[in-house]
Amino acid sequence: MVQPTELYRVRRIGRNALLTILSIILAGVLFAGGCGQQDTQADTESQQDATTSGTNLLPQDLLVGLDVVQNYFPEISQQTATSENSTASGAPDATRMVIYEGGDGRRVTVSVDRYPSADAASTAFEQAIDISEVVQGFVALPAPTDVGDKAFAGSVTQGADTHIGYGALAGEYVIGVTSAGYPASTENVEKLTGLTREAVEKATD
Repeated sequence: MVQPTELYRVRRIGRNALLTILSIILAGVLFAGGCGQQDTQADTESQQDATTSGTNLLPQDLLVGLDVVQNYFPEISQQTATSENSTASGAPDATRMVIYEGGDGRRVTVSVDRYPSADAASTAFEQAIDISEVVQGFVALPAPTDVGDKAFAGSVTQGADTHIGYGALAGEYVIGVTSAGYPASTENVEKLTGLTREAVEKATD
């Protein structure tokens, strides 16, 4: 059954950036982190541990790696960037997002935000929902079951751009997984659901 329309905030980053759907964490998966809407470089080392706000970076091994992403999206070929999630809701004590990209420009972004307590994480999660905006083209998706304490999902299509975003609350963590450039087909939604489940398990293991 489709969940109530709990919307993601949508923003554009840069003049030519794609429409970005932010997960509950407002992560740019992306971005903002959300969908990897930032300049990327082939040399991923130059992108490592970038930070602008002074927020601590979580170890990258708390996020699912390229091999896990490729289990669901084999056309994704490389990591193109990693940094703090500068658009995380509330006041996390540490964050990280990673952008993975294929040769055709399609992207998958994963982010994890850690808060000082489960209550703080829950407040940030709910705050992100409260300040979300209703945007043209938004479609609520069934929230994945058995993923963290709470989860929800949605997609936005405007023109040729489609973004699918998932957000999950798990204890003191908020995890986001977003795809860019994939249609919101049943197959792709199921893939992203599986990847979100693995991302939550990885962060909280």
